[in-house]
Amino acid sequence: MLPKVLTSWVNRVSLADKCLILFGGAVVLIVLVALSVPWLRMGALVDGGQLELSRNLAKVWARASSAGGPDGVAGGMARAAGFEAERLTPEEAELRAKADAPLRRMLKRLRTDDARLEAQQARWDGATRVYRYLGAERDDGGELISVVHLSRRSNDAAGQLVVNTAYLLSAGSLVLGLALVVFYQITHRIILSPVRSLRETAERVRSGELDVRSEIETGDEFQELAETFNSMLEHLSASNDQLRSINAAMDVKLNELAEANSVLFETNALKSEFLANVSHELRTPLNSIIGFAELLLEIARAEQPESAPQTPEVVKRTRYLQNIHSASRNLLALIEDLLTMARLEAGRVDLHLERISVRDACDGLVALIQPQADRNGVLVRGEIVGELPLLETDPRRFQQIVFNFLSNAVKFTGRSGSGGRQGEVVLRAERLAPGTGDDEPERVRVSVIDNGPGIPPEEHGRVFEKFRQLGEGPTKEFGGTGLGLAIAKELAHLLQGDIQLVSDVGRGAMFSLILPVAFSHARAAEQALEGRFRGALAGRRRWG
Repeated sequence: MLPKVLTSWVNRVSLADKCLILFGGAVVLIVLVALSVPWLRMGALVDGGQLELSRNLAKVWARASSAGGPDGVAGGMARAAGFEAERLTPEEAELRAKADAPLRRMLKRLRTDDARLEAQQARWDGATRVYRYLGAERDDGGELISVVHLSRRSNDAAGQLVVNTAYLLSAGSLVLGLALVVFYQITHRIILSPVRSLRETAERVRSGELDVRSEIETGDEFQELAETFNSMLEHLSASNDQLRSINAAMDVKLNELAEANSVLFETNALKSEFLANVSHELRTPLNSIIGFAELLLEIARAEQPESAPQTPEVVKRTRYLQNIHSASRNLLALIEDLLTMARLEAGRVDLHLERISVRDACDGLVALIQPQADRNGVLVRGEIVGELPLLETDPRRFQQIVFNFLSNAVKFTGRSGSGGRQGEVVLRAERLAPGTGDDEPERVRVSVIDNGPGIPPEEHGRVFEKFRQLGEGPTKEFGGTGLGLAIAKELAHLLQGDIQLVSDVGRGAMFSLILPVAFSHARAAEQALEGRFRGALAGRRRWG
């Protein structure tokens, strides 16, 4: 917790305060280290002088003690000089040292060093300096014979130490203050002032003043940084002006595109209305043409008995009527495709849902395509895999999609399939295994499989585009508008299904319609809203 608080506090401290804290702390540490050496040296000098004094007193007292005895001249001299002295044998000194720690330390020094003749200990007693001295008396072999123990109080030594300390503290405070002032001025003028100038310039640039420039003339890296910053601002200003010019040009282009889109939407609306109107207008006379052509064919067949040989004129007239009938049927199918596509684009295709048997629907489609397959020499058969549930869908749209697949398969497979084999088309219906997700609906797949020339993989996406056919190859001779698969894809989307294509050149093709068993009415409402939106777009006269 503490490091986070400390880090947060450090992040909030300004650069000036950081410099002051760091430089001030460094100066204080340097001054303290620098003053500790003379302070220790002065203390050592004072204690050395006191050691000399204690040594002389001990010598004088020892001579007086040897001459006059402990209670004679030596004792009087010690009292007059303000100190206490006594001579102890090594055994006495050891015995007393057990309860006297300073004496024990001094005696230890004398015993560990045979050449040592004295030892001194100093301590403070209030404002007085107390010194204890221990002098050794040794024989010629360096063996300790006795020790002179001297204890005295020195006010002069305490005064000298206090005065020395005061002088050192005063000098240190003066040096510290001057160093802080000098460091502050240096950091303020050389570091902080250029940094503040750069920060103010950056804040003005952030507020949108791109014409501002930094004016720093320090002759060092800060001036180089300011010049680089100014160069960046000049480049930014130039880029900003260039972007303004580009935006102005883009606004002009956008207006042009808006006008072009308006024209395109209007054209698309006119196209849709034209297709719908023309298709309706063409379908009425075409139905009459088809009806009259069928009536004339029946009359021609009735006029010529089956047992009588047909004359060339009758054969020719019958062939002409059949051509009229066939061409009219093809033209009517084309018009129906155009009408269906117009309704899909306008979102006006209504669904009529029923539950149908997939098996019965497939059998009916196979029977419906059989005459065309017989004319092309193609074998068509149905294949139902397993038990299939009832399918909730629009029967007419379902048959329209699958019949489109069958018609294309029969037309492109022809009399022989890929590699010269017998042309064959299979209509297969099967139930798909449910998905792993809980919301995966149960589905049925209806596939049309042929052994025709196949479709290249790169063309799979194009075959579902409107008015799009394969460019070269055997499909070119069959004609058509290219609307069948596009309509099938849109209808499959309305039925909440998908279309899959698996094909390759020389391996035939498989078009599959995958539908859910249960129709989702909630999704149908979304699709209806989408269809109304598309219809509104298709019917707009102006864009925007």
